[in-house]
Amino acid sequence: MVSKDLQKKYMQLQMLKKQLESLIEQKTELDERVSELTHTINAMRKLGDIKKGEEIWSAFGASSFVRSDIKDVDKILIGVGAGVLLKKKRSEAIELLHSRLDELNGIDKELTAEIGKYIEQINIIEPEVQRLAEKEQ
Repeated sequence: MVSKDLQKKYMQLQMLKKQLESLIEQKTELDERVSELTHTINAMRKLGDIKKGEEIWSAFGASSFVRSDIKDVDKILIGVGAGVLLKKKRSEAIELLHSRLDELNGIDKELTAEIGKYIEQINIIEPEVQRLAEKEQ
């Protein structure tokens, strides 16, 4: 018969592991967003090196691209939320993306700290569960 203390600790451990798994998934998604923003900022910076009339490959969606001619590298359509796009100067768009990146980096720090707390709790409870399980055998 498994003791109530062991059952309680085991359930607590499983709950912590599920929450940790969820936090790790959130961190993975956040890391992807940070990577995408960083890539976009770098691409916008390099856009300044392209001359009017040059031909480039533009993303068309679903890993598809179309050849296009550059008409203007100084104005960017940028999403500002809720499906709204605004025309911004390239420098303003880069600045906006940097502020988003800063915000995501702040969230990343908080998420990393939270993950650390869960790992600490798991590292404390897991040996207790093992000890209690061994005691009952």
